[in-house]
Amino acid sequence: MTINTFVAGKGLLYRFDPRAKLLTVVLLCIWFFLPVRLVGLYTVVGLLILLGALNTGFSHILKTFLSILPMLLFMVLFMPFNVRNGESLISIGSFTLITAEGLEQAVRLAGRFIGITYACTLLFATTVMQEVMLALRAFHLPYKAGLVVTLAFTYIPFIAESFSQIAESHSLREAESEQGKRIFQRLKDLVPTLTSALVFALRSIPNLAMSLELRGFGGEEKRSSFKDLSSYRHPFTHTLLSCIMLVGFWVLFRVK
Repeated sequence: MTINTFVAGKGLLYRFDPRAKLLTVVLLCIWFFLPVRLVGLYTVVGLLILLGALNTGFSHILKTFLSILPMLLFMVLFMPFNVRNGESLISIGSFTLITAEGLEQAVRLAGRFIGITYACTLLFATTVMQEVMLALRAFHLPYKAGLVVTLAFTYIPFIAESFSQIAESHSLREAESEQGKRIFQRLKDLVPTLTSALVFALRSIPNLAMSLELRGFGGEEKRSSFKDLSSYRHPFTHTLLSCIMLVGFWVLFRVK
């Protein structure tokens, strides 16, 4: 599995301690659910996107947002209909379609979704997977649990890339263009691609198991690490700086 979520670069986040980055992401996920004003929520989201642009580039931001766009659109379009109380914004006769509270809740939920998704994406895009595992172990997470996390974020992009390659190979064998097909025909043509991807995933399981066995996984001996995080010399400073920034944002944007 050569596919990885890491994006090579030399920005500020690449020099940030992985333990501090991991703790910051966890605190950010908590911060987004605190009672803060909507302008504060999107200010933090905007700063995250700006930080990502300075480190991983705009192309990576575009790729990330395109991947979550269907879910985001579904959330924004249907969330306002769930809230029936409050000031009516759009109504059909006596039936209230969208309220101000429902629209605000949808916008807030979208901001939380974007912020949490992109914060986690930046963590894995600016940190080598081995260092992510070392950071997890630094917080006393068991080795097997850390391995599950790192394998998931390696294996999922690997399967996604394989699915794209299989889809492209199937499209090359078809004479009819994609634009001329109806939606039901496209869904029908997706079945062979999904079947091929499933078979490919199942066939890769023995290779994954063999690689784990070669690395001594499952043995009773204590695990050792060839690499450590000693090259990052300021973990406390980085952690303190992150905590101060988050507390500052909370004091500045909290609902009074």
